[in-house]
Amino acid sequence: MDNAGVYTLAAMQIGAPISGAVVAMAPMPDLSGMSAVSLEASLQYGSGGTSLTAIVVTSFDDGVTWRHIARFDFGAAAATRLANIQASGAKGIADYADLGAQGVNDGILGDRLALILSSVGTYSNTTLSVRAAVR
Repeated sequence: MDNAGVYTLAAMQIGAPISGAVVAMAPMPDLSGMSAVSLEASLQYGSGGTSLTAIVVTSFDDGVTWRHIARFDFGAAAATRLANIQASGAKGIADYADLGAQGVNDGILGDRLALILSSVGTYSNTTLSVRAAVR
């Protein structure tokens, strides 16, 4: 892979509620040949809010369609969560399904990554960072 490295998918304040269709930052393109990605999602909680969902997604069609690869769920407490996705993980045909709480779709990595956020309640003094170590 030509562009191995650590990428920031989000480094942001969380405030007012966010709808589930929001892509947090510009997608990380040009990751063709990605064989694995380690993900770290960290919520530094201040106050307020009741739930936050951060879904890392990948695409096989230049960002037209996004597929869930890891879902991180947070509440009203600071937490750091990790996931590792490998392109060689899936060994058979499987129907695609969006992820439920704290889920992983191992074995599917396209050529780009992005992040979709949703939250319930208004957070204050709360930040989210999501980083991807691509190899």
